[in-house]
Amino acid sequence: MKRYGQYCPVARAAEILAERWTLLVIRELLWGEDRFNAIARGVPRMSPSLLAARLRELQRTGLVERNMIHGEPRYRLTPAGEELRPLVEQMGAWGVRWMHDLRPDEFDPVLLMLHIQRESQPARMPERATTVQLHFRDAPSGQQRWWLVLSRSGGADVCDTDPGFPVSVWLETELPTLTRIWLGDLSWSVALRAEALLLTGDHTACRALPQWLDVSAFAAVERAAVPLTR
Repeated sequence: MKRYGQYCPVARAAEILAERWTLLVIRELLWGEDRFNAIARGVPRMSPSLLAARLRELQRTGLVERNMIHGEPRYRLTPAGEELRPLVEQMGAWGVRWMHDLRPDEFDPVLLMLHIQRESQPARMPERATTVQLHFRDAPSGQQRWWLVLSRSGGADVCDTDPGFPVSVWLETELPTLTRIWLGDLSWSVALRAEALLLTGDHTACRALPQWLDVSAFAAVERAAVPLTR
């Protein structure tokens, strides 16, 4: 761990939290992920060995606890780690407000589907399970087609292989379009009028889909008129 050699509490906190990947690992734990592989899915560009090392470091500092449950290691934040929740949420809001220009390499279908699943609000879903098939025209091979099974009892179940249920809605678009809709930078209606997004299938389900999927919790954050340069 890098030391700043200052008594300042900001410097002392930064010694733990400013290490690369640390806050993203904490973000995954705040989302409720407690298995190693589940945490790894949220940080796909972090090597497993580095993730293991970072979890050990967070255990050493007292931010994370590791317990064995049915022979499998599980990770959870300690009270000190949970206290970081408003800090992480505020950092996310700050990032949306001041850094809302996305780079081409930041569009990721796996993470987008993961976030849609995590933030789904079952109360907004249809009473009867409804399947939506997504086609990202510009996604890498093997990540172009996804299925969402939406229901009030199960929320949003994301599949990267056909679950075998009848499809009610077919959604075709490009990855930046749905990402910007999810982040609140583009509306469904504008995307549909511009034909950047195509919906076909059951008419009632097509009309209800935007309400079922909703948007990110950060979508309501007001954007700065002039973003920071990245």
